[in-house]
Amino acid sequence: MSRSAVARPSFPRASLLALALLAGLPAAAQVVTPASVDADPAAPDATTLDTVQVQATIIKRSETVTKTDTLITEVPQSVSVVSAEQFAGRGLHGIDEAMWYLAGTQGGGYGQDTRSDWLLVRGFSPARYMDGLALTDGVWTGATRIEPYGLERMDVLKGPSSVSYGAMPPGGLVNLVSKRPTDEPLREIEVQLGNFDLRQAAFDFGGPLDDAGTWSYRLTGLARNSDNLVDFVEDDRYFFAPALAWKPSDATSLTLLARWQKADTANGSGFLPAEGTLLPSPHGQISPSVFTGEPGWNDYLRTSKSAGYEFEHAFANGLTFRQNLRYGETDVDHDAGVGTLGLQEDGRTLNRYLFPLEEHSKSFGVDNNISFDFVTGAWEHTVLAGVDYRRLQSDYASAFAFGIAPIDVFDPVYGAEVIVPDYTFHEDKVQQQTGVYLQDQIRRDRWVVTIAGRQDQVRTHADNLIADPVTRSRQSDDAFSGRLGVNYVFDSGFAPYVAWSESFQPTVGVDFDGNAFVPTTGEQVEAGIKYLPSGGRGLATLAVYDIRQQNTLSVDPDHVLFSVQQGETRVRGVELEGRWNLTPTLGMYGAATWMDTEVTRTTDAAALGKRVALVPEQQASLGFDYTIPYGALSGLGFGGGVRHVGSVYGDIYNEWETPSYTLFDAALHYGFGRWRLQLNASNLADKEYVAVCNSAMWCYYGHPRTVTATVRYRW
Repeated sequence: MSRSAVARPSFPRASLLALALLAGLPAAAQVVTPASVDADPAAPDATTLDTVQVQATIIKRSETVTKTDTLITEVPQSVSVVSAEQFAGRGLHGIDEAMWYLAGTQGGGYGQDTRSDWLLVRGFSPARYMDGLALTDGVWTGATRIEPYGLERMDVLKGPSSVSYGAMPPGGLVNLVSKRPTDEPLREIEVQLGNFDLRQAAFDFGGPLDDAGTWSYRLTGLARNSDNLVDFVEDDRYFFAPALAWKPSDATSLTLLARWQKADTANGSGFLPAEGTLLPSPHGQISPSVFTGEPGWNDYLRTSKSAGYEFEHAFANGLTFRQNLRYGETDVDHDAGVGTLGLQEDGRTLNRYLFPLEEHSKSFGVDNNISFDFVTGAWEHTVLAGVDYRRLQSDYASAFAFGIAPIDVFDPVYGAEVIVPDYTFHEDKVQQQTGVYLQDQIRRDRWVVTIAGRQDQVRTHADNLIADPVTRSRQSDDAFSGRLGVNYVFDSGFAPYVAWSESFQPTVGVDFDGNAFVPTTGEQVEAGIKYLPSGGRGLATLAVYDIRQQNTLSVDPDHVLFSVQQGETRVRGVELEGRWNLTPTLGMYGAATWMDTEVTRTTDAAALGKRVALVPEQQASLGFDYTIPYGALSGLGFGGGVRHVGSVYGDIYNEWETPSYTLFDAALHYGFGRWRLQLNASNLADKEYVAVCNSAMWCYYGHPRTVTATVRYRW
């Protein structure tokens, strides 16, 4: 692969007007309540009145932690759930935004980035899954933005969970659940307008295909054109996801799931110097809208596509077989990738470099398991046994070079000559994992004991395709992971629990003596209490935990170009999170987190005892939503929220600290008949703040005020 200086046109912007989604609306509409507008008719535990339904469903069950349908109060680990109702009600455009009101998580820590979702869970970048199977995990494709309009829910599992999924970091994972075919007819269209010239249209159709309900479907799509706070940066997206379900009997079901997503955006935001952002400058404040790249040369194009199925068959004797399978591809092309590298001595001229890249990632995963429910005396068992396999491949190429003119960051003039260098790095990496797992959920009276173990084998192949001749490295790792948890569920809905779990993650490479690195491991002890009252109006979790990550890499003090595996990181914290429908018309939600992070062992003396970068010690959030249930203003509602994030360090040596900030969100909505009108604003006061600084060269402004108006129609 090579590059030339030939100019490349940007991807053409498609007009949303061509979709004409409103053209098919019936002239007359039957009047229905807002319950049919924003709630799944089949969803359990919804709070309803005769006139309106106003509160989001409290989701009480999850399959993410144990791979079995389990009450959250019986799960021996903290898990947060964000439903499609919450995505829609808050007008979210990214899964990073969904993290803002969850405990122990950070979303968008580098500010607004139209290319990727930057996430942290309990101090670590989480594994990313969709429908229980791993997403592509490349250098740049691993942080691919997933369109939230196509999601039925998002489960955030906190803490080590290799016993269920194999190789993963100790912070946890994010499992995104796709929208599925519906048993009842579903027809929805929505149009959205917003600041930064946002124009978006979407549709969501579903329902049975025959009278018997044997076949059903779901068809979801979205097109979006949008600018950005930063000049010359667009945020255009195109998404399409068909799904088909076959259910010949209550015992057998097959669901086919496919999705295609394209993003047309650019790099050119962030990476600003500390002087003029975090620190004062004699030349004034650097504008958050300044573009530091070259128009037409910073395009970032990404296409993702996948197809798979979920099969389930329940035998008459309590035995159930499940198989999930998916194949996916993600491609990223980053043009010239003009970046910045600090100010010159005059304090206003910004050095720039070229960083072109492209990556083509593929993923294949299949998970086969059998569950068996049986009783032995007073003990009830749900035994799960399974074998899963995944193959992740990444073909990644990039270059780094100077050779582009600097720019005045306070008065930028564009048009510099761009000569894109040939790639200087090109690696093809393949990682295959095979895991065998066994789990038993044991219930007796109010006690629930979860015991699980898993054995994994991971093989990693990496080929350096630039080297002549091509160099190849091979590494094989084996790891055992376990989990033990005990829950006690009171009739009142309180459920205290205590749990221990493990994780592992392969570390590719060798030390100075040629010894291959062993996997980085994680271990967590967690205790807490969950509360789910019998009426289903709320769910709250209080958790305390201690995570130790071991075998992390540190700089070899005797051989500076090599690493040694002697590091340890400790993360411990307290989390409180809840969602509560206080009345049929008033809902509250929020979270509070205290997190203590420390590098407890390393050969780099300057980093010893320091906090982990990007992780605040404290953060808190509180939101509400209220709808008028009766009278002339019935269906009119409003909501709001406040988010506080403590100070963070952006570097491992804790030299660059950014101060805490507090932001406010607001919402106004009105539901009548089959219509819903909605206005959402995040960072309502348009507070200008620096989210984080990695060094004197690279600082990042936080999310600006974003306002969107949505019109949604269901029939």
